[in-house]
Amino acid sequence: MNSRPSHPLVPLIFMHKHFTATAFIIDSKRRTLLLWHKRLGRWMPPGGHIDDDETPEDAARRECKEETGLDVEIAGETSNNLFAGNPEEGSMLKKPIALLLENIPESVERNEPAHQHMDFLYIARPIDESQMIALAEEEGREIRWFTKSEIEALDAHSEIFANVKTYILSMLF
Repeated sequence: MNSRPSHPLVPLIFMHKHFTATAFIIDSKRRTLLLWHKRLGRWMPPGGHIDDDETPEDAARRECKEETGLDVEIAGETSNNLFAGNPEEGSMLKKPIALLLENIPESVERNEPAHQHMDFLYIARPIDESQMIALAEEEGREIRWFTKSEIEALDAHSEIFANVKTYILSMLF
Protein backbone atom coordinates (compact mmCIF):
# COMPACT_ATOMS: atom_id res chain seq x y z
CA MET A 1 0.00 0.00 0.00
CA ASN A 2 1.29 3.48 -0.91
CA SER A 3 1.76 5.71 2.14
CA ARG A 4 1.73 8.93 0.09
CA PRO A 5 -1.58 10.78 -0.08
CA SER A 6 -3.14 11.07 -3.53
CA HIS A 7 -2.95 14.69 -4.77
CA PRO A 8 -1.46 16.28 -7.92
CA LEU A 9 1.15 18.21 -5.90
CA VAL A 10 2.33 15.20 -3.87
CA PRO A 11 5.20 14.35 -6.28
CA LEU A 12 6.56 17.90 -5.82
CA ILE A 13 6.29 17.73 -2.04
CA PHE A 14 8.31 14.50 -1.87
CA MET A 15 11.00 15.48 -4.40
CA HIS A 16 14.59 15.67 -3.26
CA LYS A 17 15.62 19.25 -2.60
CA HIS A 18 19.08 20.78 -3.08
CA PHE A 19 20.36 24.15 -1.85
CA THR A 20 21.73 26.31 -4.68
CA ALA A 21 22.97 29.89 -5.14
CA THR A 22 22.74 32.10 -8.22
CA ALA A 23 24.32 35.50 -8.88
CA PHE A 24 23.23 38.08 -11.42
CA ILE A 25 26.51 39.84 -12.23
CA ILE A 26 25.85 43.48 -13.09
CA ASP A 27 28.63 45.82 -14.22
CA SER A 28 28.91 49.63 -14.04
CA LYS A 29 27.43 49.89 -17.56
CA ARG A 30 24.20 48.27 -16.26
CA ARG A 31 24.78 45.07 -18.22
CA THR A 32 24.40 41.52 -16.94
CA LEU A 33 26.63 38.56 -17.73
CA LEU A 34 24.90 35.37 -18.89
CA LEU A 35 26.07 32.06 -20.26
CA TRP A 36 24.27 29.81 -22.72
CA HIS A 37 23.68 26.77 -20.52
CA LYS A 38 24.42 23.59 -22.49
CA ARG A 39 22.00 21.29 -20.68
CA LEU A 40 19.15 23.78 -20.24
CA GLY A 41 19.54 25.41 -23.65
CA ARG A 42 18.87 28.90 -22.27
CA TRP A 43 20.75 32.05 -21.25
CA MET A 44 21.40 31.75 -17.52
CA PRO A 45 23.32 33.58 -14.80
CA PRO A 46 26.10 31.67 -13.02
CA GLY A 47 24.97 29.46 -10.20
CA GLY A 48 25.02 26.00 -8.74
CA HIS A 49 24.87 23.76 -5.73
CA ILE A 50 26.04 24.95 -2.32
CA ASP A 51 28.89 22.75 -1.08
CA ASP A 52 29.19 21.40 2.45
CA ASP A 53 30.55 24.02 4.87
CA GLU A 54 29.81 26.83 2.40
CA THR A 55 27.43 29.77 2.87
CA PRO A 56 25.08 30.74 0.03
CA GLU A 57 27.16 33.90 -0.54
CA ASP A 58 30.36 31.84 -0.77
CA ALA A 59 28.70 29.47 -3.25
CA ALA A 60 27.50 32.36 -5.43
CA ARG A 61 31.04 33.85 -5.50
CA ARG A 62 32.61 30.47 -6.27
CA GLU A 63 30.12 29.70 -9.06
CA CYS A 64 30.81 33.10 -10.65
CA LYS A 65 34.54 32.40 -10.63
CA GLU A 66 34.15 28.83 -11.93
CA GLU A 67 31.65 29.62 -14.69
CA THR A 68 32.79 33.10 -15.82
CA GLY A 69 36.35 33.53 -14.54
CA LEU A 70 35.30 36.72 -12.71
CA ASP A 71 36.00 37.58 -9.10
CA VAL A 72 32.86 39.23 -7.71
CA GLU A 73 31.53 40.80 -4.57
CA ILE A 74 28.02 39.94 -3.46
CA ALA A 75 25.89 43.07 -3.17
CA GLY A 76 23.18 43.44 -0.59
CA GLU A 77 22.36 44.34 2.92
CA THR A 78 22.20 42.41 6.14
CA SER A 79 19.38 42.56 8.64
CA ASN A 80 19.78 44.32 11.95
CA ASN A 81 22.83 42.74 13.54
CA LEU A 82 21.42 40.24 16.00
CA PHE A 83 24.98 39.56 17.17
CA ALA A 84 25.87 43.18 18.01
CA GLY A 85 27.92 43.17 21.17
CA ASN A 86 28.42 39.38 20.95
CA PRO A 87 30.25 38.68 17.65
CA GLU A 88 31.54 35.38 19.05
CA GLU A 89 27.97 34.05 18.72
CA GLY A 90 27.83 34.48 14.94
CA SER A 91 27.40 36.93 12.08
CA MET A 92 24.70 38.11 9.73
CA LEU A 93 24.54 36.98 6.11
CA LYS A 94 23.58 39.24 3.22
CA LYS A 95 19.95 39.06 2.23
CA PRO A 96 19.35 37.40 -1.12
CA ILE A 97 17.11 39.31 -3.53
CA ALA A 98 14.84 36.25 -3.61
CA LEU A 99 14.53 32.65 -2.49
CA LEU A 100 13.09 30.33 -5.11
CA LEU A 101 11.84 26.76 -5.17
CA GLU A 102 12.60 25.61 -8.71
CA ASN A 103 11.42 22.38 -10.35
CA ILE A 104 14.34 20.69 -12.11
CA PRO A 105 13.43 18.04 -14.72
CA GLU A 106 15.00 14.60 -14.89
CA SER A 107 18.38 14.44 -16.64
CA VAL A 108 18.98 11.06 -18.25
CA GLU A 109 22.51 11.99 -19.40
CA ARG A 110 23.48 12.89 -15.81
CA ASN A 111 21.47 10.04 -14.28
CA GLU A 112 19.56 12.54 -12.10
CA PRO A 113 15.90 12.17 -11.21
CA ALA A 114 13.62 15.21 -11.19
CA HIS A 115 14.28 17.28 -8.08
CA GLN A 116 13.96 20.81 -6.73
CA HIS A 117 16.44 23.61 -6.07
CA MET A 118 16.02 25.95 -3.14
CA ASP A 119 17.85 28.81 -4.82
CA PHE A 120 19.32 31.87 -3.08
CA LEU A 121 19.42 34.70 -5.68
CA TYR A 122 22.01 37.46 -5.33
CA ILE A 123 23.26 40.48 -7.22
CA ALA A 124 27.02 40.50 -7.74
CA ARG A 125 29.45 43.13 -9.00
CA PRO A 126 32.79 42.45 -10.69
CA ILE A 127 35.66 43.40 -8.37
CA ASP A 128 37.80 44.40 -11.37
CA GLU A 129 35.85 45.23 -14.53
CA SER A 130 38.99 44.88 -16.64
CA GLN A 131 39.26 41.20 -15.66
CA MET A 132 38.73 38.96 -18.69
CA ILE A 133 35.71 36.67 -18.71
CA ALA A 134 36.41 32.98 -19.28
CA LEU A 135 33.64 30.52 -20.09
CA ALA A 136 33.61 27.20 -18.28
CA GLU A 137 33.06 25.07 -21.38
CA GLU A 138 31.60 22.16 -19.41
CA GLU A 139 28.75 24.48 -18.35
CA GLY A 140 28.05 26.63 -21.38
CA ARG A 141 28.78 27.13 -25.04
CA GLU A 142 28.84 30.95 -25.02
CA ILE A 143 29.13 33.81 -22.53
CA ARG A 144 28.38 37.50 -23.03
CA TRP A 145 27.24 40.76 -21.50
CA PHE A 146 23.63 41.81 -22.16
CA THR A 147 22.01 45.25 -22.02
CA LYS A 148 18.44 45.76 -20.88
CA SER A 149 17.17 46.06 -24.47
CA GLU A 150 18.95 42.82 -25.43
CA ILE A 151 17.31 41.03 -22.49
CA GLU A 152 13.92 42.45 -23.50
CA ALA A 153 14.40 40.98 -26.98
CA LEU A 154 15.05 37.42 -25.71
CA ASP A 155 12.20 34.95 -26.12
CA ALA A 156 10.97 33.68 -22.74
CA HIS A 157 9.93 30.36 -24.29
CA SER A 158 13.15 29.40 -26.05
CA GLU A 159 16.09 31.65 -25.09
CA ILE A 160 15.70 32.54 -21.41
CA PHE A 161 13.44 31.37 -18.60
CA ALA A 162 10.64 33.86 -17.87
CA ASN A 163 11.58 34.22 -14.19
CA VAL A 164 15.24 34.92 -15.09
CA LYS A 165 14.17 37.57 -17.60
CA THR A 166 11.84 39.17 -15.04
CA TYR A 167 14.57 39.40 -12.38
CA ILE A 168 17.11 40.85 -14.80
CA LEU A 169 14.72 43.48 -16.14
CA SER A 170 13.84 44.54 -12.58
CA MET A 171 17.55 45.10 -11.85
CA LEU A 172 18.61 46.81 -15.09
CA PHE A 173 16.38 49.87 -14.80
